[in-house]
Amino acid sequence: MSTADLPEMDKDAWKDRAKNEAQFWRHWVRSSGGKWPEDFENRTNPNAPLINEITTFLDDLGTDRNAPVEILDIGSGPLSILGYVSPEREARLTLIDPLADVYNQILDNAGVEGVPRPRTGFFETAPGALGENKFDIVWCRNSLDHSIDPLLGLHNLIAMCKVGGGIILRFHPNEAEGGGYEGLHQWNLDKRDDRMVLSQKGLMLDLTPLIEAQKILSFTQIIGADGQKGMVTVKLQKLRDPNLSQAVMRARAL
Repeated sequence: MSTADLPEMDKDAWKDRAKNEAQFWRHWVRSSGGKWPEDFENRTNPNAPLINEITTFLDDLGTDRNAPVEILDIGSGPLSILGYVSPEREARLTLIDPLADVYNQILDNAGVEGVPRPRTGFFETAPGALGENKFDIVWCRNSLDHSIDPLLGLHNLIAMCKVGGGIILRFHPNEAEGGGYEGLHQWNLDKRDDRMVLSQKGLMLDLTPLIEAQKILSFTQIIGADGQKGMVTVKLQKLRDPNLSQAVMRARAL
């Protein structure tokens, strides 16, 4: 595989590929969730409780219940799945998505109000807008592999988390291969044994050194009854600021 065969990965190319993503969410909002009405109801309910995974993670990290918690949902889509309120602590939720302007117009047209809205931001530039060491929890679900530069995106997820805070990264394996490199599916993330791997068109980079510099709390994958490999979840506690150059050098040395 020659690097000349790799797809264009700049903002203009990304925006052109994102049209189907916007259309999916436009239909989802207009149809009140379509096949997933409970999902729509939860996301549009300003009193929806924080999901158990977040509240449990905060407790596991030893987060002070008397202090507000800052939660980032990056690649959120138009509405967050995380919930909004907790009887145990004040939660401040920030949503970031490259298509926020489109999504907010969709929500305006549908009359959806009273819940946090996404702000426009890319994985690659979000720390410049939001700051580093800002969030107690950084949540990223099914979106890092839709980014322009997932290596930089992963670095920035860690950078935006406070030292002592936590990152939850969740993805389906090898979405680009499975989706024929259509739309936003231009990158593959995968769990290979205990390694986290990024690939594109047969070229591969080991991302493990970037996450190994933090405390890996869990690195799991759902395996179906038929042996099919499903969703991967990585949970980290941030110990230090990430160093992208060292991570790449360690990956090349493996």
